[in-house]
Amino acid sequence: MMAPMTPSPSRWMRGLAAAAVLAVATTGCSWRLETPPIPSRTPTATVVLRDDAALREQAVIDAADSSEAGALESALAPVRLEALGGVYVPYPSASPVPSPTGEQPSFAEAVDAAIADALRGADAAQDEDPGLAALLRSIALSHAMTTTVADLAGAEPGDRSLPGGDGVPDLAPAEATEVDGDVLAALALAHDEAAFTYEVIAARSEDEDARAEALTRSRLHEDRAAALLALPGVEDRRETLYDVPSAGTGTAEERAATALALETALAEAYAALIDGASAQDAGWILDAAYDAFAQAASLPGFEVADIPALPGLSVSR
Repeated sequence: MMAPMTPSPSRWMRGLAAAAVLAVATTGCSWRLETPPIPSRTPTATVVLRDDAALREQAVIDAADSSEAGALESALAPVRLEALGGVYVPYPSASPVPSPTGEQPSFAEAVDAAIADALRGADAAQDEDPGLAALLRSIALSHAMTTTVADLAGAEPGDRSLPGGDGVPDLAPAEATEVDGDVLAALALAHDEAAFTYEVIAARSEDEDARAEALTRSRLHEDRAAALLALPGVEDRRETLYDVPSAGTGTAEERAATALALETALAEAYAALIDGASAQDAGWILDAAYDAFAQAASLPGFEVADIPALPGLSVSR
């Protein structure tokens, strides 16, 4: 049998050249011939809300100035942006869509928009994605903390509401609240203990103004405890006396540290209720969390570096 003929060198070279030309041609138009087009994304309503929130965080980053609040936002906004999944890009090699041309918002305008739109977005996401709703509310609270902390230092005690709301503090739930009665009872107990502790601080304060301020704070906490206990089904767990170590009230510095610990603990307790809050309860929870933060921020020794990027949330979403 005759062996198969080997192509002549000239035929082999011509075939190789043709293959090379074909490869170059198809490579040049491979987007059309070999790779199907990337399908355009059809985002859900909650995805749009998340994307919009990410753009707002990027706007805050871009507008941050040299103020204390600007420095805080420069550190915290990227954390929030990461929790939101970053600014959407259509495919990995693309860049984020640039902001529309025109006048860019000031830092204050960017933060105000971030707070107001986060609260609106949370309400819109409540039914379809309660986790996103909680994330947006936490973001709004953090923005409010960073942008008001400078004005709160040394401020007189008083009820305060979250910036971006109607300005009227709503610090207790309605009778139809969905927050568990045991949680409300624990909060009432914490407020009552704070009221008692402030009375001790007042008694041990030598300065008349410091004494008056401590008594004012005591009455505020007493009122908050009473409002919570007035709700149906909330058990009264208040005690007649509480243990207030003398080591925590002996000097002005110790008294300030004790007060700061009380207010910080309450701020964290209220912020922890953001995750899982119903639309009905979200308003008073945010006001109560901000109010407790504001009380803490007004005290000596408060550290702005302790302001969280996502208060009340332990994981990114």
